Amino acid sequence: MSGTLDCIVVGYNDTPFAKLLERAKLVRDHSGGYLHLKANSVAFRGERIKYSDLINTCISASTGNESHYHVGRLPSLGACYLASFLRKRGLRAEVVNFFNYDKGRLAQLLTESPRSVAITTTFYFELDPIREIVDFVRHYNSETRIIVGGPYVFNVCSDYPPAIQDTLFKQAGADIYVFDSQGELTLSRICNQLRTPKPALDTIPNLVCASDSGAFCRTGREIENNDMDENAVDWSTFDRDFMRPAVQTRTARSCAFKCAFCRYPVLAGSLDLTSLDVIEKELDYLHSNGVTHLLFIDDTFNIPAGRFKEICRLLIRKKYDFKWFSYFRCANADDEAFALMAEAGCTGVFLGIESGDQAILKGMNKAATVERYKYGLRQLNARGIARYASFIIGFPGETKESARNTMAFIQETQPTFYCLESYFHDKKVPIADKSDVYDIKGQAYSWKHKTMDWIQAAELVNEGYRTITSSVILPLYSFDLWSLGYFMSQGFAIEQLTAFLKLASKMLVRGLDEATPAYADLEEQILSVFRAPQPRRASSHVLC
Repeated sequence: MSGTLDCIVVGYNDTPFAKLLERAKLVRDHSGGYLHLKANSVAFRGERIKYSDLINTCISASTGNESHYHVGRLPSLGACYLASFLRKRGLRAEVVNFFNYDKGRLAQLLTESPRSVAITTTFYFELDPIREIVDFVRHYNSETRIIVGGPYVFNVCSDYPPAIQDTLFKQAGADIYVFDSQGELTLSRICNQLRTPKPALDTIPNLVCASDSGAFCRTGREIENNDMDENAVDWSTFDRDFMRPAVQTRTARSCAFKCAFCRYPVLAGSLDLTSLDVIEKELDYLHSNGVTHLLFIDDTFNIPAGRFKEICRLLIRKKYDFKWFSYFRCANADDEAFALMAEAGCTGVFLGIESGDQAILKGMNKAATVERYKYGLRQLNARGIARYASFIIGFPGETKESARNTMAFIQETQPTFYCLESYFHDKKVPIADKSDVYDIKGQAYSWKHKTMDWIQAAELVNEGYRTITSSVILPLYSFDLWSLGYFMSQGFAIEQLTAFLKLASKMLVRGLDEATPAYADLEEQILSVFRAPQPRRASSHVLC
């Protein structure tokens, strides 16, 4: 497609960890944010770094080759989806997949005088990564309209009055903000208007637009409901090398459950499913073009249960031989599902178990029992499927006893990997409606309720990490199941990654207490993990 570029879609921007730490440290006496980051990182060679930096440091030191592996180098599904959506409507769109690594590509594309740049915000909880991209775009092209949408904008517009919204949007510095949980149709309408001599943005719903005076103008709401089949990513519009060897994909939007600590079902709306025919066509194309690893990001991939089994049968029947990873509700699976997923190539699952205490599970509205979780973990283990179990410490109603029940659960069930996360209180989640019952005060990582506060929760996270010996710590921040899938697609064996993570766990635990812990013994061991023959190097291509 030739002509003026309508839109550059920019994917993830990874904020430097030191910057996050510095900001969190300023309020560490009033919030658990700093302790949360500390429990997701290691103190290494005089500085605190996240696991994604640690593994690259170790690979570089042990091989002599500079290492730039990062899960953000996987094709950004959000950016790819938006570009595909626009291309299907005759608009010219390009992807800048991972801002930190692809700044050169973005700078080059901005020389073509594109009409707009769209910034996705799926992983952002603050303005800094948005503002950095905005400033970069303005530096290279001050005329291009900058559009911001996604969860960050939706939450700002949903949670705050217009005056606070205006302050935040002014700080972000973009031109147009899209207020919708989907927003792709609105983006396409903006792009079409920008093709006209005098764009009439006030005719497009779901917008907050900056005016020349500095004030913000709002248009009416028109909630989008974009068809999953019609708008499935058309991977044929992307360069073949861009999608190999691993991609993220989805077969559903939203979640079938309504956990008391999560607002995602409210954000995303009712559960919508892609048809099996469309899934098959997508998988056919990916397989024929050399994709070997899939990361299904559906929040509840095995729900509905019958549909999940049909997808597994499809994977088996077509003999794709994908290695795939997904979220999985192991308490809602039967023996047939476990058998099918193993035969279909499931390599690892993300288990949002959240607690090993039945009373807490009930309060969370998890629709699961401790015994069903134990059974599910046994079935996955018996089939050699890697199990990454995530747990929350400090949910309203949590006590030291219930938290230690969770620790005992992990010790008994032995998931391959696990993480403990201090509770984060969002005032818009269902449990917030029971603030009077639990006497919940505060928000985010600064909270307390009848039976616990954020300080006690952080102490219990540390206690768990020090005492659990049957499972390996895999922090949720910066290096989780999707990172394992990415590294395996790059040629690393699960055994090699597990060896790294076991040693990193020891480093993490030592660093919980000491500002500069002694690592000499562990450094030599962790470097030796990567002295084996080097797998393929991280791809440096940016073709989209």
